Parts: sequence; structure tokens; C-alpha cells
Amino acid sequence: MRSRTALFCLLIAVATNNAQTLAEDQQGPVRITPQVSRVDASFRGLAVRNEREAWVTGSQGTVIRTSDAGRTWRRIVVPDSDQLDFRDVEVLPAGTVVLMGAGSGRMSRVLRSTDSGATWRTVLVNGKPEGFFDGLAFADGKRGVLFGDPVGGRLDIHLTDDGGATWRQLPPKQRPALKKGEYGFAASGTSVAIDDRNIWVATGGSVARVLHSPDAGATWTAYETPVRSGNESSGIFSIAFVTANAAVVIGGDYAQPKEDRDNVAWSVDGGKTWMAAPSVRMPHKACVRSLGQGRLLTCGRTGVAFSKDGGRSWVSVTTAGYFTLAVDGRTGTGFLAGSDGRVARFELNGAQRD
Repeated sequence: MRSRTALFCLLIAVATNNAQTLAEDQQGPVRITPQVSRVDASFRGLAVRNEREAWVTGSQGTVIRTSDAGRTWRRIVVPDSDQLDFRDVEVLPAGTVVLMGAGSGRMSRVLRSTDSGATWRTVLVNGKPEGFFDGLAFADGKRGVLFGDPVGGRLDIHLTDDGGATWRQLPPKQRPALKKGEYGFAASGTSVAIDDRNIWVATGGSVARVLHSPDAGATWTAYETPVRSGNESSGIFSIAFVTANAAVVIGGDYAQPKEDRDNVAWSVDGGKTWMAAPSVRMPHKACVRSLGQGRLLTCGRTGVAFSKDGGRSWVSVTTAGYFTLAVDGRTGTGFLAGSDGRVARFELNGAQRD
């Protein structure tokens, strides 16, 4: 069995120190403008409310927020959270924000604010020593899903119907069984997706699979993917839907980030069958998001890449490292975040806006 604590520390410690982060990238399909966060945390969680407001979260209980498109960032105080690593954040309507802490045992927890971060309440704490939260997602302002590493050999799944105020864990028989050495990655909070009654969870480790429930967690089916797997540092790190049926998964081996084969796969049947992109040479990535109209952006410590054809081909935007990204679906603009307090804003260039 792998040591989650050791892997967790390694993920925090790995950083890309690249001079490109100090300059604005004006070329290519996407323009990236680095910004100043004034903190030195390792960021893994990112959510946007619109093109001007974004929330970024990470190590040492760090939460920052911008409401002016990143010109300034303000630190949000979350009491008694210095030892927590906020690997995911979701911004919901009416000032509601949901944070997910990742870590072994009780370090995995969910906090919630209903006043844009002025006050916080802990709404869920993992009670199992082997538990480890990996990511959460919301279909709307009410219905959400949280998943974590296997407990008793089965995926840990919690659901909410009230915007994260309360959570219910699926009973053991209703949670999908995982193979030995299979689990999730808390790399960017984006290896889980939810839409209507559908839930998708991407895994890694011994195998790289997509687990799908069409009925809000009542039943599950596991689908194999060709993404690199077979050891504790490899598998799927992120999943994104381009349309209702077209999806992309991305990942690789974070211990060998320059390995650029078998790190991307795509589906056109809602995640049931997955095809490799044999011509794609993509080093390890931790997050992928849809920008609409078949366009995708992915990032990791190995840089940022852009696709305009649903993930079948990619072009490098920058080799500067970022761990996570989020996009405002109405404008196609968004934010990136990574190690050492690194944040940036991105927007589509030229013809890519059409």
C-alpha cells in the first residue's frame, strides 16, 4: 500500500521555477498574464464566479480572492486552518464558498461560508484513518459530490443536495469497488465531474479508469482508459467534458513528468469508451478545463497547452508550471495557479475568441 503522506508531501514540494512566469506571454492562442498574490503557498484549488472574481486555495490553509480580475488579491482568513491543505474550492450562488481540505484522516474535511468568506463552518470531517479526500464538484448551486480514496476497498463518496451545508456518505454496497492499488489524485480537484444525475470519477495508481454513475450514485460502471498507469504516481489527474458526450482525461506520471506518451485520452460516448491520441506528445498534466466550442486548456508543472479540436491535438502555450486552472464559461477567460504563490490570468488570443 502506498504512503499517502509521503506522496502528499512530494506533490506540495515539487515546483517549477521558470523565468517565463515573470513575463507576459503575448503569443500563441492563449495570452497568460502573471499576477502578484503576495503569498508563497502551493496552490491546487481554483474557482471562478465570473471573469473578475476568482478564489485560489492551497497549503497552510491559504485562501485568496480577487474581485478585480486579478489586479489585486486579498487573503481570506479561515480560522484554525494553518495545518490544512485546501486542494479544492467551489464558488456557489449567494456568497457561498465550499473548501475541501485533503490529507490523511481528519485532515480531510469540508468547510463552508455563506458570507463570501467572512465566517466559516466545518460541515464534514473524514473519520477514517485511511480516508483521503480527492475532489469535489457541483452540478448547480445545490447538488454536489465529494470523493476520496478507498475506504474498505470501495471509493469514498459523499453527496449534498443543499449547497454543501450537509453531506451524506453513500452506504458501502452502493460505492464502487476499486482494484488493489487504485485511488484518486488530489492534484487539482478536477478528477470528478457531475451533470444532472451523472457522476464521473477518474482514478489512477494500478489502473486508470473512469467510474460512471447515471443515477446520482445509486449504481456504478467502471470503464478502462489507455492513460498511463501501473504505479502509485501515475494515472488520470483530471477530466473535462467538451460537450454532453465528448470528454477528455489527462494525467501521466508525476514522478516522471517528462514522459509524454499515453497521457491523454478522449471519449465521444459520455465516457464509456476511451481512445488514445497516438500522435499527441504531452508531458504530465494535472488539470484540464473546457473553454467551450471544442477548446481545452491544460496545465501542470510541465507547462500549459491548448487544444482547439476537443483534445485530439495540442499546442504548447508556455513551459511555465501551474497546477490548476478555472475558466469563466461566458467569456473564455480564466485563471491559473501553482507553486510558490504563482497566479496568472489567461484569455484567448485573436481568432481563438470566435
